[in-house]
Amino acid sequence: MDKDSIDPEVANFVAAILEGGAQYAELTAGSIVEQRRVAELLREKWRAGGPQMHRVRDLIAVQSGREVHIRLFEPDPSTHPRAALIYVHGGGFTLFSLDTHDRLMREYAARAGVLVVGVDYSLSPEARFPVALQEVVAVVDWVHANAGELGIDSSRIVIGGDSAGANLAFASCLVLRERDATDRIAGVISNYGFFDAEFDTTSARLHGGPGKLLTVEELLGFLDNYLGDLPRTDPLALPLLAELSDLPPSLHIIATCDPLADGNRAMVRRLMDAGNDVTFREYPGATHSFLEAVSTSSLAARAFADTSEWLRRLLQMS
Repeated sequence: MDKDSIDPEVANFVAAILEGGAQYAELTAGSIVEQRRVAELLREKWRAGGPQMHRVRDLIAVQSGREVHIRLFEPDPSTHPRAALIYVHGGGFTLFSLDTHDRLMREYAARAGVLVVGVDYSLSPEARFPVALQEVVAVVDWVHANAGELGIDSSRIVIGGDSAGANLAFASCLVLRERDATDRIAGVISNYGFFDAEFDTTSARLHGGPGKLLTVEELLGFLDNYLGDLPRTDPLALPLLAELSDLPPSLHIIATCDPLADGNRAMVRRLMDAGNDVTFREYPGATHSFLEAVSTSSLAARAFADTSEWLRRLLQMS
C-alpha cells in the first residue's frame, strides 16, 4: 500500500467521524462546550467493547497543592507490585477525556499486563499552559509517592500519550530532568505526538487540508487555545524545541497519513542525535487517532501489539 493512501479499515473510522461531525457542524461552530460534547458522542461507538478489567477506580491525586482526577485500570488481580503506564489523552489540549480514551487504556492494560493510570488534566482555553503540564507532573509525583499502596513497582513506571498527550508526556520528562528526577519514569510512549508549531511540511500539506480528519487550521486553533498570546518558543510547550539529552527510552508510533508525521520523524531524529534510546514504528495507511479504531482496524491492533511487546521488553516482563 502507498504510505499516503489511507488503509480501508482506518478510512471507515475517518469517514464515520467526519460524517458525524458534519451533522453537528452548526451546533459546534464557535462553542467549545458543544465541540467537547459532540466529540464524546462521536467516540461512543469506538470506545465500546474490548477487554474487561478486574477493577476500574476513579480517584483524586492530591500533590503539590493540586487535585487531579485519575482513573486506574487493573487488568487482573495481582498480589505483586506491577508495572504501570501513566496515560495522557490527546485532543489538542482542548477536547477529549478519560471516557473518549477508555478503550484505548483498557487495551494497554490487558495487552501489556500493566496498571494504567489515566490523567484527566484541565483543558484549554479555560486552563492554559502550563496548567495541564503541572497537573501531569503532579500525577507522576503522586503515583511514585503512593506506588506501594497502589500495588505499583516504582522502578517500572512508564508515561505515554497520544497527540497533545504525547506532548505533555515528554514535557513532563523535561520537568523531571530539571529536578534531577528522570528516574521516576522508565520509558515514554508517543502516539502521533503534537510536538511543534511547524506546519509547512510535506505531511501537513498532504494530510492536513480541508476535509481531513485533523487539519492544519485545527492544529493552529489548538495552539491558540493552549498558549494564548505566548510566543511559540517555550520548549516545555513544544518539546521539539527542547534540548533533548538524558531522557528515558521512548517508543514512537507514527501514522504516515497524519499531518504531524514529519514532526514526529523530526522528534525521533533529535532524540537520537541527543543520544537517547529511541524506537519508532511507522504504520503505512494510518491516520491521526487511528488507535481509536481498534475495534475494526487490524492496523490499530498491530500497533497495540507492537507497543505492548516494547513495554514488556523494556520493563523485563514475562
